[in-house]
Amino acid sequence: MILSRNAAPLLLGALLLSAGGAAAESGLTGAPILNRPVGARSSAMGRAFTAVPGDPEALLYNPAGLAFVEGFSPHVSYMNGFSGGSYGFLAAPIKFRNFVLTPAYHYYNSGTISLNLTDGTVGSVTAELDKVALLSAAYQPAPGLALGVTLKRLDIDLAETASADALSVDVGALYRPTSRLSFGAAVLNTGQEIKFEEDADPSPRALRAGVAYKMVPRKPNFMDPSADISYSDLLFTADWSKVIKEDGYLQAGFEANMLLPQRILLSLRAGYLFDREEEGLTFGFGFRSGRWTFAFGFETPKKLDARRPVSVTYDF
Repeated sequence: MILSRNAAPLLLGALLLSAGGAAAESGLTGAPILNRPVGARSSAMGRAFTAVPGDPEALLYNPAGLAFVEGFSPHVSYMNGFSGGSYGFLAAPIKFRNFVLTPAYHYYNSGTISLNLTDGTVGSVTAELDKVALLSAAYQPAPGLALGVTLKRLDIDLAETASADALSVDVGALYRPTSRLSFGAAVLNTGQEIKFEEDADPSPRALRAGVAYKMVPRKPNFMDPSADISYSDLLFTADWSKVIKEDGYLQAGFEANMLLPQRILLSLRAGYLFDREEEGLTFGFGFRSGRWTFAFGFETPKKLDARRPVSVTYDF
């Protein structure tokens, strides 16, 4: 829909005043999509994923984590937003010995809004559409140590009337002193201001630090002695994260993996985001069969609609 010259300023002004709400995330900076990871596995684990190696979802938490992928692993995630909105994430890590190159795409669509303006304009438009193109590189300079960097190009369209774009960079490191223990740290979204007309908000620069520990029980059938489980492990994760101009927060999660008959790997997950007004418990599950991995998550906001991320990964 094309708005008239008189209608466009009216609508734009209203959206600029509520731009944070349009993204359905609270915050004091621009483009909250840059700090809204999408992925069923990480979401189910309380978004405590900064120190988790080898998963395409790590790109949105710590680019160094992708240095540990084992091959070419295309990944797709989708999550419903609030009030009819939706998020999506696509990534394709490509491994070249100790170097991993990952092109990716991340989007948020708020859904449509109906217009009935004072100048007589009636219709509907997409309230907000955020698009992020990413190109990430991760490298292992030494065994157990990884460094990563991601370049992001952000484009935001408000009501098909106003737009803004900006560049930002993520940098991160991940260290695995043993095969079971890892530490991660990242600085995300260092870059240009998000500017509409004359109003500008700072890029939502964020700090993240985390730890992950994998425990392998001596008896794989730790949940049910009668079950035919040939392997099992437990992964515990904890993160601290802070966006500029906001408080720092803790989140934690765990994952239980069990190898069942027919070589099916079943994963059960749960997590918690501490001290959030809008968020709290998360949980989910996944399974892997052959080269395919499917994951499902459930986030339980305290006041808003539940969000249900789903993910699919294929390992070549």
